Amino acid sequence: MENDSKQYYVKLPLWKKCTFGMIDSANNFSWSYISSFLAIYLTDTFLIPAATVSLMFLLCRFWDAINDPIVGYLADRTRSRWGRYRPWIMFASAPLFITTALLFWPHPEWAVGVKTAYVVILYALVVLFYTMVNLTYGSLNSVVTQDPAERGSLASWRLLFAYIGSTLMVQLVTRCEPVLSAKHPNMGYFILAVIFAVFCIPMQILCAKSQKEVVPPQPSPKKIGIFKSLAISFKNREFMIVCILFLAQGFALYGAGTINIYWFKYVLGDVNPMATFSLITLIPSMLGCFTSQFWCNKLKHKGKAIAITYAVQVVMYVAQYFLFRNTINVTLLYVLGIVLQYFAGANMSIIYGMVPDTVEVTEYQTKGIRMDGFLNTVSSFWNKVGITIGTSGAPLILALTGYVANAPTQTPAVIEGLQLMKWIMPAAFNLICLICLFWYKLGYKEFDELVAKIAAERPQWEQTTAEK
Repeated sequence: MENDSKQYYVKLPLWKKCTFGMIDSANNFSWSYISSFLAIYLTDTFLIPAATVSLMFLLCRFWDAINDPIVGYLADRTRSRWGRYRPWIMFASAPLFITTALLFWPHPEWAVGVKTAYVVILYALVVLFYTMVNLTYGSLNSVVTQDPAERGSLASWRLLFAYIGSTLMVQLVTRCEPVLSAKHPNMGYFILAVIFAVFCIPMQILCAKSQKEVVPPQPSPKKIGIFKSLAISFKNREFMIVCILFLAQGFALYGAGTINIYWFKYVLGDVNPMATFSLITLIPSMLGCFTSQFWCNKLKHKGKAIAITYAVQVVMYVAQYFLFRNTINVTLLYVLGIVLQYFAGANMSIIYGMVPDTVEVTEYQTKGIRMDGFLNTVSSFWNKVGITIGTSGAPLILALTGYVANAPTQTPAVIEGLQLMKWIMPAAFNLICLICLFWYKLGYKEFDELVAKIAAERPQWEQTTAEK
């Protein structure tokens, strides 16, 4: 019985883990590029007021969040020779990068209303195509293997390549954009986006084709709607806890990413250390990704392992807020950043490895309904709620505190707002996550027992479904 219950515990070769991770590496040349540089591009190059940028981000992120369950619902019901999820990545990749490039096509001479409409339409398309690519990509983790350790390993490789892609993107943009814009005024961001598209589209398609979906869907999917699916997901305690973790991760990663360039430019007074900071924190982030699986296996519990990362991050964020209130020692900033990024890398890796494990919880609760794609999209929805708070809240706080685009210096209110967004808000979200993890009970032992129960009871479920 144990062998039957573990028939989908596939051990993946190294090259497949690498190609799996490279899909997310490409994603960062669109999504992280937008999260890190779109706000300052719109306020300082496209010359749209910060308050308007905040409203645009809020509207587009709201659209981004509500289309998640729809895409997940449709992906779970997709049947093709490539599987359920790979076709979405393969066919949405090109539209994603093309619309990303068009989003950075500058026309500062346009009227504010025209510029606003242009950005809203393009941004809405970008987030839709990104949903099609990234949510189905996340669902692949749960269908290429059922082994929780391998799923955790895949998440580590995913985050490793995500960090590589994100770091390379930041290095290229911070170093090349000023040079390109000096030769071609206002065109630096657009030229880079076109270059990213040329390289990333074929890479993403080929890497998606290299994967194989081995965990099958139920033979005859039960007819349940989106709202019924949502109600089912709410009954999965471990899954709802993971959703809270994703909400915090969305804010901490993308919210901080949005204000990072403002923080370096106006608080530190120099944007050049941003590229250096990104580069020197790459190695600890990668180490965090790889060693996270060691700690999960050692503790035999992903919830306990990730709780440690949250506790450390809370302490370090609060400490840096007080350390850097009046003067900033750049060397100390780098050193603390290295330590913080180790735990942040481990944290992100574990989160992405937790989502696939919750699929079996719902499958057992519903007696046979696998909702790989839908659960991944719901977790992504909460991630994007966090992203919305961070990316739309940052320009709003800037506007409320009196931010003036391209001013040599900003007011104390603006500086304090940037400090709070960079240090205190992430600390608060991480503390909430740490508290929630006291109720996360799905360790390795519990998961293996759950898979065995599913294997034992599945024939009865299928017979009941056939009789109906």
